[in-house]
Amino acid sequence: MRIMNVKRAIIIFLMIGTLTVVAGCARWPYEPGPEPGTDYQLKITVEVEGIVDSSDGMYYIVMDADGNSATGPEYDISFWDDRFYYIKLEDGFFYFAQKEEGSPELYLADSLFSGNKIQVTIALSDLEDPNSIDINVVTTDSENNNYDHLDSYFTISTILGSTGEGVISGGGTGGADFDIVKATAEITHLY
Repeated sequence: MRIMNVKRAIIIFLMIGTLTVVAGCARWPYEPGPEPGTDYQLKITVEVEGIVDSSDGMYYIVMDADGNSATGPEYDISFWDDRFYYIKLEDGFFYFAQKEEGSPELYLADSLFSGNKIQVTIALSDLEDPNSIDINVVTTDSENNNYDHLDSYFTISTILGSTGEGVISGGGTGGADFDIVKATAEITHLY
């Protein structure tokens, strides 16, 4: 009789252990991707040939987050649609907003410029968590006349680890400080 109770107890413990393992796996699958509650960010870096000088002109990073890669932002600021987001560096200050009239100013997760680099970080939630983002970089004088721009906008997927790079084929007209050399983007975890 005592042996039957021991066997029954062992079977019950094995069943409880099996249910615990199965229930644990069902709640927290070990798949690639963020843990629950993790957000992503878009980190953009722009390099110019000279030194970033926002007192003599402006640097724009424009983003289209509508998911349609055929309608991305071109180099002419006057053709930017209301749905576009942009970051402007002017007189040493960053300004992040949507082009739509009356849209509130947004806030960058991080920003800096030093030497020949501008680097900005944006929470994807501020762009309404898109599946992809079209990006262009433009430098202008104080009247928004173009100095330089990417040959065409580039697209980056918003999957963790995605990267993108803009193509620049020639120098701009504003001198080395406004001549874009490189523009890159990367999707990382929001810290």
